[in-house]
Amino acid sequence: MSSKSRLHSNIHRLILSQALSKLGDNFTEVALALFVLAITHRNVAALGLVLAMAYVPRIALGWAVAGVIDRLPKRSTLLVSDIVRAVLVASLPVVHSYVWTLIAVFLMYAFAMVYQPILRGVQPQIAGDPSINAQSAARQETYSAVADIGAYLAVGATLFLWGIAPAFWVDASTYLGAALLISAIRVDPALWASVRGGTRDFWRQIGEGFQHLKDHRLVAQLVLLTTALSMAVASLNTLLAPLSRDYWRVSSSHYVWLVLSMAVGNFVSGTVIERYHIMDRGVPRVLLATGFLLTAVGFGSVLLVNVWWWGLPGLGLVGVGNALFGSVIMVWVQNATPDAVRTRVMAIRGIGLGFGGALGAAGGGFLGRVAGLGSAAPVVVALWLLLAAWTLASRVLNTPLAEGTAA
Repeated sequence: MSSKSRLHSNIHRLILSQALSKLGDNFTEVALALFVLAITHRNVAALGLVLAMAYVPRIALGWAVAGVIDRLPKRSTLLVSDIVRAVLVASLPVVHSYVWTLIAVFLMYAFAMVYQPILRGVQPQIAGDPSINAQSAARQETYSAVADIGAYLAVGATLFLWGIAPAFWVDASTYLGAALLISAIRVDPALWASVRGGTRDFWRQIGEGFQHLKDHRLVAQLVLLTTALSMAVASLNTLLAPLSRDYWRVSSSHYVWLVLSMAVGNFVSGTVIERYHIMDRGVPRVLLATGFLLTAVGFGSVLLVNVWWWGLPGLGLVGVGNALFGSVIMVWVQNATPDAVRTRVMAIRGIGLGFGGALGAAGGGFLGRVAGLGSAAPVVVALWLLLAAWTLASRVLNTPLAEGTAA
């Protein structure tokens, strides 16, 4: 990537929209965990089930999304998804029901599974150049980390001063702000247009997406790796929420400082990746394995301390690893997939994310409930180590990051 590369206004608006939405999501991430634990009397398994609802739509509906997603008008779909999700998240503290929480989270992520593949599919086209796209991915990690840091500081104050409900309403407002930024992107209207028409194309579109995976072993293995990665991330996130009270015996509000530490690690990692062009200079599978190992070491170190603030550096290391593997694997999948099938491949990838995430969230919650955090957390650490070993041992992943880039 040339050091002279600059992000133009369109791609900048796109990643800013995601950073704004991420800021609100962080409010909900903290509020949802505390909200569910409160209304279920600290039932970790119940929390795991709610978190699993973020993935179930991908399992139940992902195949259908792959068949219709290219026939949806892209900008309109993004805007409608943002507005509907704003309404749903605002409803959580109003209805104040565990059952409605399950339903609302399911619906929010049902819209997200359409939203995200479209967004990831058009991002390389809006960027217009592989170098700009790689830079935008690194910048997105940095912006997301800034949103994390700001949000977790603000949500801490919000929870202490006003309670949980305002956190959900902040998230709703950020969805609307993200919609405004997307509506301000000025590109050729053809980029936003649906690709095909007619219901007769439904099964053919699904088939073409899966056929691309069958014909391209690199993309297929990256999708499979993402599935396993989703399971590891969901397990870690589920166990992180009750860590303060159930492991360190302090207030649940300390959860804010735990996720804040991860956000600081994300910020450092994203900044270094962009400034020093790590994705251009490093071997992608080594970068992925390094991210997995940093996450394993960071989370593992948390289990060795008996005071919560001693765990903060380890969680910062988890954040460093998250930003590294997150940016590398997304750009790698985008670069290895042609424009014509990228959105469908992203939708199919979403099915894998759903299976992995649901299994990780529900399994992590169940294991934490039955065996306790002290026994469940080492299993999660072992999973991250297995991901690192897989990445380094795979011959298919011995491929440059830029290979397969499509015009």
